[in-house]
Amino acid sequence: MVQTRAPSDPIASLLSALRMGVALAVQVLAGLMLVLVAGLVALVTAIAGITLAAAAIAMRFTASRQASAARRPAAPEGTITLEARPTPRGWTVE
Repeated sequence: MVQTRAPSDPIASLLSALRMGVALAVQVLAGLMLVLVAGLVALVTAIAGITLAAAAIAMRFTASRQASAARRPAAPEGTITLEARPTPRGWTVE
């Protein structure tokens, strides 16, 4: 059986309630800060991923044009130049 006693001092009771209210407010603020930090981490990660994907796509498209023009030296008259490209099953010569 639990016995409780009535507070003898109303100011002590008020201070105790105030202390419990402040403790609850601190816990709620700590929880909100954790949710905010987790959201910011997720947002920054998404932005970094999108930026890296855009950079990779841009590098892929710009590198293919520059590299293909730079790899083809002028062939002398009467020679045949074969070009090879990678495919999922191996290399293909055209």
